[in-house]
Amino acid sequence: MSISFSMVIVLVVIALLSGVMLALHWRRQRQIRTAIARNLQQLRLLRELLAGFQRHRGLSQGLLAGDQSLRADQEAVRGQLDRVIAGAAEIDARHAEAWSGVIDHWSRLRQGRVADPANNLQQHHLIIRNTIFLIEDIAAERDLGQGLMEFGYLPCIWREVVQAAEWAGQARALGVGIAAAQASSPEQRVRLRFLHQKIQQLSDTAFTALDRQPLPSGLLELSSCQRAVQELLFCMEQNLLNAERPGIEAKRYFQQATQAIDALLALVDGALAHVQQSQAKRLKPM
Repeated sequence: MSISFSMVIVLVVIALLSGVMLALHWRRQRQIRTAIARNLQQLRLLRELLAGFQRHRGLSQGLLAGDQSLRADQEAVRGQLDRVIAGAAEIDARHAEAWSGVIDHWSRLRQGRVADPANNLQQHHLIIRNTIFLIEDIAAERDLGQGLMEFGYLPCIWREVVQAAEWAGQARALGVGIAAAQASSPEQRVRLRFLHQKIQQLSDTAFTALDRQPLPSGLLELSSCQRAVQELLFCMEQNLLNAERPGIEAKRYFQQATQAIDALLALVDGALAHVQQSQAKRLKPM
């Protein structure tokens, strides 16, 4: 009887411990899913801010160079950014200080008081750089792919793809200013040539790396992105780098560059959607 009773006690203890361990495991899994969901929300907002800040930079440069046809577009972008910023201000995040820095900088930048084109570029470069740093920090904070090999391409998205989009954004801003002024200085052409090379190099690196990875079907369209980037590079070469006077209107160049930037940022959207789909599958009952 004593042996049987002891065995019952042991089995009960084992069952209780197993239950506790299982409960702790599921609690930990919920915490991980919650943290990933929170980071995905922040990354989506930051992707919108990155695109908006880049657009605002290009449009404001064109305006400062004298092309008033860009003013309505700038106002529209400013309104879009204000709405995204309002959503970001409600986030309870671990990176509150970095978020606050970006939000405060935009509150000053949006007022449009910077009249010097060089200073305008510098201020936009700074807020965009801090936005990219925040993207990298949040993306690295958690293993968004949770160790699955199918997410091996994510580091390339956060580094090479995002940075290629920023080089293209800088080329858009500088090129719009040149096209609006219908003139360029030797220093501007040297800088634009440098940006042309950086876009080519970094996008090639990104496309080569991504082409080697098993990408999610229908979410990341490499071929269309490659085509858009090459069209931008050709446009820069033909209309701004190899011509004494710009051979393109500011608004047309802005649109051409935007197609390439949007195509690169669409890869970011695809990666975020892929992670979101994976999280949704994990929540489905077995």
